[in-house]
Amino acid sequence: MAWFIIPKIEEVLEQRRRKIDDYVQKAEKINKQALLSLNKYEKALTNAKQEAELSLEQTKQTLEKTVADRHAEIEELLNKKIADTEFMLAKEKKETLAAIDEVSVALAKQILEKLDIKNVDENILKNSAGEHK
Repeated sequence: MAWFIIPKIEEVLEQRRRKIDDYVQKAEKINKQALLSLNKYEKALTNAKQEAELSLEQTKQTLEKTVADRHAEIEELLNKKIADTEFMLAKEKKETLAAIDEVSVALAKQILEKLDIKNVDENILKNSAGEHK
């Protein structure tokens, strides 16, 4: 029995030990590959996050510049419209005051004529009307 059975049992046990060792080595190799893959994935994820943050920051800066440029354009346009409107108002005010002066002179002349005052110089009336400015 020591010559036949024990050596066969030892041989079977040795084959099982080698298979187990082989499986352990394969499992360790697969584990190392999985860890390498996980590290690559984490690096790729970190790089993607950094790129996304950089892209987001660039987009934010571009939008802020666009908004600032557009704001400046609108402000310039509004200032021009305000200046144009102020010019038109000043012109209309001047024309209105001139028309009021003409009407005042004509009205004063009519009143004086009705009061039977005929020797009033029209230039004096015009000068008097212009004095209130």
